[in-house]
Amino acid sequence: MKVAILVDGYNVTYSSPELKRLLKRSKYQAQERLISLMSSYCSLEGREGYVVFDAYKGHRSKIEEKIGPNLRFILTGTGETADSYIEKFVSQKKVYYDYIYVVTSDYSQRRTADDKKVLFLSPQNFLKEVEAHQKVLTQTYSSRPSRACPRVSDYLENEVKEKLDRIRAGLS
Repeated sequence: MKVAILVDGYNVTYSSPELKRLLKRSKYQAQERLISLMSSYCSLEGREGYVVFDAYKGHRSKIEEKIGPNLRFILTGTGETADSYIEKFVSQKKVYYDYIYVVTSDYSQRRTADDKKVLFLSPQNFLKEVEAHQKVLTQTYSSRPSRACPRVSDYLENEVKEKLDRIRAGLS
């Protein structure tokens, strides 16, 4: 199933205490953190992700960068909002996807894209989902022994370790 997820970057940033703190320091740090979260999320879910930030009042042309195999960063150009970019994307590309998730708190956007293939998530619900994925990653990879110099044996199942011990002892 081909699924895309479009995230209104500032809607999500302002809905997250962590991202808001980073935004106070630097908008680039907040953007980088959201992109990192999205990258992990899209990789685990097998979705194509698009993180869209407004540059509506800025004086520049649109920037679109491929961050990884399944994630793109979009900074809209002068006169274009993240909402208008997302609306245009949905109307032009919905035929290519089985579903498109749109993460936004903009109610008017929800009314303009009335389609069974377009599903809306609030930034708060999206952040809860991302947090759950982060916990899975943490549990999966932090359950391994941590050492300054890990050994291959640290990552082997007990059954395999026992077989290797028998081989070393000449009992195979």
